Amino acid sequence: MYTFLVIILIIVSILLVVSVLMQSSKGDGMAAMTGGSSVLGGRGVATFLSKFTQWAGVAFFVLILAINIMIVKQNTASAESVVKKQAGAQIATPASGLPMPSNVEVEQPTAPIEPAESE
Repeated sequence: MYTFLVIILIIVSILLVVSVLMQSSKGDGMAAMTGGSSVLGGRGVATFLSKFTQWAGVAFFVLILAINIMIVKQNTASAESVVKKQAGAQIATPASGLPMPSNVEVEQPTAPIEPAESE
C-alpha cells in the first residue's frame, strides 16, 4: 500500500508541476501554445487548468498526509522512546562533586592507557 501511494504521489506531483507551468501569468497559458484556436477556447482552458491545479494540489496534500500517517503507525508499534531507553543507563561519576543517588549505577573510571613509546 505504501509503494502504491508513493507512485500515485509521484504521478500527481508531475501533473501538478506541468499544470502550473502551462498556466500563464497573463491568462492565455495553453491558448497561446495552440495559437488561440483551441476547442475549449482561451477562457475555458484557463478555467480548466486552474481547477485541475487546485484538485492536483489537494490530492498532493492528502497523499502526503496519508503516507505520513501510515509511516507513523508503523513506527509507533515497534519503536520505543529514546528517553525510555536511556533512562536505565544513567551514569554518575564521583568527579561531579554532587551527592551520588542510590538508584544510579556508578561507573568506575578505567586506568589511563599509556602511549606507546616510538623509537
